[in-house]
Amino acid sequence: MSASVQPDKPGPVQDAAPCPLRRRRRAGFTFLELLVALGILVAVFAVMFTIFTTTLRAWNQGTEALSKLHHGDFVMEQLVQSMRSMAFFDSVPEFYEFRLDKGHAGGYPADTISWVTSSSAFMPLDSPYAEGLHRIVVTIGRTDRGQYGVAVRAKPHLSEEDDLDPEPWFVSTRVKGLRCEIFDDEIGAWQDRWDESNAIPSLVKITLEMEPEEAYEPPVRVQRAIQIPVAPAVTSRVDFVESE
Repeated sequence: MSASVQPDKPGPVQDAAPCPLRRRRRAGFTFLELLVALGILVAVFAVMFTIFTTTLRAWNQGTEALSKLHHGDFVMEQLVQSMRSMAFFDSVPEFYEFRLDKGHAGGYPADTISWVTSSSAFMPLDSPYAEGLHRIVVTIGRTDRGQYGVAVRAKPHLSEEDDLDPEPWFVSTRVKGLRCEIFDDEIGAWQDRWDESNAIPSLVKITLEMEPEEAYEPPVRVQRAIQIPVAPAVTSRVDFVESE
């Protein structure tokens, strides 16, 4: 009788030797990798912050410039309305003459101009001069807070100079300068003086100046040539380029 062959019993399973490559695998990043990633993140945020601040600064400058131009346009429109309503009568010309005095204030031109008008421009709603003829005086003055701006006063047109309102009202402190020039038809050029008494000019050029956006830059200017309807017509060619 043959002996039965018994299957070999499995012996205890031996653990395989760990692979050297597996032992080198580790989760996470090294300290150097973290520093590089942090540096890249900081650089990206720095670029984004620079772009943001530059855009914001440009936006603020644009808004400020637009606000100044709005103030300049408003003051100019009031001047145009009032000057184009200028009155003059030959019977008593001394009461209707146009007056111009040159001046400077705060580093800007501060001319004083005066004329008789029937316009309500510049006039407060409760002003007694809002209706009818009155003499208006426009210049650059200084407020109680030390700010320069467009100062306006008024008086009855048939009264003396001392009858002006003692305290001016300020139309805009954004406008820092006012320059007036008169077109001389005889020589065909702009003049910065008006020496004729008992008369009014035919053509006036007004330049309003606002502070520049950046230091050492030229001021922001709004300029307009205004023709006076009641004055004799100007027949010479007019050069509207700003005179120096």
